[in-house]
Amino acid sequence: MSSRTRTLGKRDPFEPYDTSQIIHISPQMQFMVRAIVSSLNTFRRDIEPLNENGGIATDPANVRVLLCGDAADLRQCVNAISEAVNDDPFILSRIIVAIEDIVPFAHDILELAKPQIVEWNEADYEEYLIERVKRRTDDFVIGLAIDLSPTIRRVRRIRQLLEKDGTLIIPNEGKGWRTAYPELIASFIVDGGRFLTMVDCVPGSAEAIRDSELFPPLERRLRPTPGLIDIREVIHQSAPKGK
Repeated sequence: MSSRTRTLGKRDPFEPYDTSQIIHISPQMQFMVRAIVSSLNTFRRDIEPLNENGGIATDPANVRVLLCGDAADLRQCVNAISEAVNDDPFILSRIIVAIEDIVPFAHDILELAKPQIVEWNEADYEEYLIERVKRRTDDFVIGLAIDLSPTIRRVRRIRQLLEKDGTLIIPNEGKGWRTAYPELIASFIVDGGRFLTMVDCVPGSAEAIRDSELFPPLERRLRPTPGLIDIREVIHQSAPKGK
């Protein structure tokens, strides 16, 4: 049986990954996995510290990726990353998974070679959540954040965690975001960072999201959640269809 994600094969443990070799059946998942591995490999890698005081982190060991959204969606994403990098602990241990339901990641919580699992409850105070993800004494930097079920509330909190020159990736913008929150959206790009949507970056994403909204699964029809995009539906809709 063929693998859903093509792995990167044998490589020197200190050699950066060639992310062009990462292939997944879903274009959206492939895009995310490539972005995650690339950020953990190359974020600020060629920038020297300011005044030799370590003001800018260049060591890949100090770089993290933050993943937010539905636990089941992120479980699929982490599984795809694990498969692509052959369970490389140097990659997996630098991923922070911030979720409300930690059950799908229960077996990873105590594993040092697995992603760091953080319980993220939107009802908690902002400072408390931010401190839970990154304490003031932590010296790592978050160069990439991916939110698969974005809300303005969480995007604001991600802004405080993400480096100014970091990248935020979401499936799609909420309606009216740029009009209602122009300063927040602009803050992601003003200092060399990036604000990316899969609709703009991955061919077929817009059609997949539209199809998922027109033909939602039964649970979404019974209990709709306005404004949220289920990445599982997008991945399902975008996968090649058999004859």
